[in-house]
Amino acid sequence: MANRYYDGPGLGVAALGQVADSLGQTTDSPISVSIRPTGALIGAWWSLSTVSGLLSAYHGYKRNNGNLGWALAWFLMGSALPVVVPVIAFTQGYAKPEVTRNRRRMRRRSGR
Repeated sequence: MANRYYDGPGLGVAALGQVADSLGQTTDSPISVSIRPTGALIGAWWSLSTVSGLLSAYHGYKRNNGNLGWALAWFLMGSALPVVVPVIAFTQGYAKPEVTRNRRRMRRRSGR
């Protein structure tokens, strides 16, 4: 006895986007619309992602006093979100070290 689960198109990649009708024959589904980016769009996105990652890595390195871990984290974030992360970097003050306050010195000045 043959297993009906394995009869027909199966679960292979060739069967993606196809629907089996009542007779078991596959037809193209009107719902599955594949949008495939062209080579130029992929190249532009890759370039934007790379430039954003490098700008973000430099910002993360300088902002955290030469810490390579933060540079790598900023590079990954900048590559994944190439529009959002550079905006955050420029809002923080691009490549400027983080301002930390010395609370002890502030207490001495205020007389506490």
